[in-house]
Amino acid sequence: MTNVKADAAVACYKKSTIAHMPMFRFGSQTLHELRADIAAMYDGDGPEAARLRGAHLSSVIRLTPPLMFANVGSGTLTLWSFAPAIPAGLWAWMAALCAVCGMAMLNWAQRRGRPVLSASPRSVRRATLHALLLACAWGVLPLLWFEGATVGQQLTFVALISGMLGAGSFVLSPLPYASLAWASAITLGSILALINVGTAPAAKVGLLVGLYAPIVVLGSLVNWYKSTALLRAQAQSARQEQMLSLLLQDFEQNAGDALWETDATGRLRQASQRLRELLGLPPDAREVGLLLDQLSQRCIGGAEELGQQLASKQAFRDLRLALQDGRGTVHLRMNGKPLVDEKGAFLGWRGVVSDVTEKVRHEETLRRLAHTDSLTGLANRFMLRDTLNQLIGQKRPLALLAIDLDRFKTVNDNHGHSAGDAVLQAVTERLRMHLPPDALLARLGGDEFAVVLSAPQDMAKAEVLAQRVVDSLAEPVEVGSRILRVGASVGLTTRHNEPVSLDGLLVQADMAMYAAKEAGRGQWARYTPVLGEHSRRQLAIEQGLRNALERGELALHWQAKLNLASGRITGAEALMRWTHPTLGPISPFEFIAVAEQCGLIDAMGRWALREACRAGTQELVGLTVAVNVSPAQLQNGNFLSQLRGALDASGMEPSRLELEITESVFMEDAEQALRLLRAIRQTGVRLALDDFGTGYSSLSYLRSFPFDTLKIDRSFVTEMLSREESRAIVRMIAELATTLGMRTVAEGVETVEQMQAVRAAGCDEVQGYLVSRPLPLAAFQPHGHRAEALRPTR
Repeated sequence: MTNVKADAAVACYKKSTIAHMPMFRFGSQTLHELRADIAAMYDGDGPEAARLRGAHLSSVIRLTPPLMFANVGSGTLTLWSFAPAIPAGLWAWMAALCAVCGMAMLNWAQRRGRPVLSASPRSVRRATLHALLLACAWGVLPLLWFEGATVGQQLTFVALISGMLGAGSFVLSPLPYASLAWASAITLGSILALINVGTAPAAKVGLLVGLYAPIVVLGSLVNWYKSTALLRAQAQSARQEQMLSLLLQDFEQNAGDALWETDATGRLRQASQRLRELLGLPPDAREVGLLLDQLSQRCIGGAEELGQQLASKQAFRDLRLALQDGRGTVHLRMNGKPLVDEKGAFLGWRGVVSDVTEKVRHEETLRRLAHTDSLTGLANRFMLRDTLNQLIGQKRPLALLAIDLDRFKTVNDNHGHSAGDAVLQAVTERLRMHLPPDALLARLGGDEFAVVLSAPQDMAKAEVLAQRVVDSLAEPVEVGSRILRVGASVGLTTRHNEPVSLDGLLVQADMAMYAAKEAGRGQWARYTPVLGEHSRRQLAIEQGLRNALERGELALHWQAKLNLASGRITGAEALMRWTHPTLGPISPFEFIAVAEQCGLIDAMGRWALREACRAGTQELVGLTVAVNVSPAQLQNGNFLSQLRGALDASGMEPSRLELEITESVFMEDAEQALRLLRAIRQTGVRLALDDFGTGYSSLSYLRSFPFDTLKIDRSFVTEMLSREESRAIVRMIAELATTLGMRTVAEGVETVEQMQAVRAAGCDEVQGYLVSRPLPLAAFQPHGHRAEALRPTR
């Protein structure tokens, strides 16, 4: 009977206040659709309706203690307002209120600690009935005692009834019928009580109650609509997660990767067949055990780092492991993410493990090709520089021999390159025969070789070794049916405790080698500070450089870059030139090395940057302007401000400026260099990695920093027509750049055949004498080189 009354009151209230608002919408639902949705939740038999009822009922049950406390507290306040002459009927009302609240608390205590996952229609109807009983108690209060109350008591009634109306409707909003029954009973009792008073102020208050009550009801309905939508979205998300789990299982079964998961102790669980294959685990073992224990038995690299990552309980990615077992060396890449529950407690790990063995082998092949000479298999110039740099950094004594074949050019000119290659290979074998095991033998290019001795017992025999090299290479070389003689000149320099730079050491060895050549070839010479002319020349260059800027002796020449796709000049590289007043034109390789040694490179670089930006806004409008930046410039803490100053002063767009750097910038402090390059990138300026494919760390820094352009060293381009290895390197670099979203520029293109070869390899642009010599700005004609690019210019 009471349920019938409650439903009738709710229906009456809806009909009188909301049902006549056809334009009112709840999100995408009309009022009619909302009513149908609420009815489906209350009376539906499906699992979704039961789950929604359970979730909404849990929301109300969680707030039962504070709501009942508020009811009892408000009732106590009502008694207090009538003290000391409290009517007997009011005591009876308070008892009834406490009884209803006690029933609610008993129900809450019975359900405490047990989540309500689903609820029957009877449960929500019972909750609605309880709400109606409690609301009737508050509706009766003003109806019986408001008219005869004092002004103070009436104010207490107004405050309490208003609070109970709003708070109760909000708390009961997850159960719309209960919320509507609550608001209807309290509003009806309040309006009737005000009508009984019969005064104009009471009528005005009754009108306000009639206006505000529907707003409270609407707010409750909106709250129910939003919470229901959220619950449905969460259910949909759970279903999608389950579907994703099934898809991942299918992915694991059909892909090369595998999912791994551990519990909080690190024990693998649900190890799939693919995971067992990757980790080398027995396919039929039921208990897999701890992940770290399984890996440490076969891991030859990465296990310690994995243990640290697991101990930190922080997500990780791209962690490399190397396993050694019956399959050989297997390289794995692991990603992992910690699992936590809703309280944040750690549950274990989940992630993906991938077999990257083939990728690692390809990287090692490319690295080996980039650091070895393709003809002789020796270390190349850049491997030599890296070794010397490490020895100098460790302050270890060393001896360096620079070897240059005396008559190799004659062999090439008279007998062809194949004979020259055979001579180089024979020279390599002879040098290996005479070198100690710990020595490093490198081919620097052409007919130049170098030997590094670092073991103390070897350094003591450096002079003996130099003479032995001269004697050995003086012997004729048999190539087929021909007997060829080349001979060699050797320069020797040593380093003990004296400070010397890498380039300085190489210069010393070259100076000694040239001294041997000047002495008649087929000899060796040791570097001494009094070698003479070369040192005096360096001093003259240094002194001249200190005033070269002020005297206007420095100039920028421009070498064009040709876009292979369009056949047009799209950029130009600034190359510094210097004509000494007495020494005449000096090679940039010579004076720039001196400038770096004496600390003048910063001022020269700053001038070149400003001049290049100025030209970019005037004579070279529309072209990308490339400027070489020395590592010494980048080490200057003011470089970034110098760059911005040059751009601001010229008004040049940053995207048209490209700074060319070499990998040597990473040698001193790689992290600092990466931070600076990222700051440069934020200005909009483009970055190019020069001489790519020859350096020690090119691949690793490509992973750390995305350059815009890779410039392929001229040594690879020169040998593309005669060396399959060089063609393969250029092709791999072009493919790598395309994959990483970078452009490639092939340097040193001097013939049409070379240009066709680099085009076939996938390069984007070329630069070299075929396109244009470096020209002064006045002679540089960027729009006139398209036809010239089709024929050599030298």
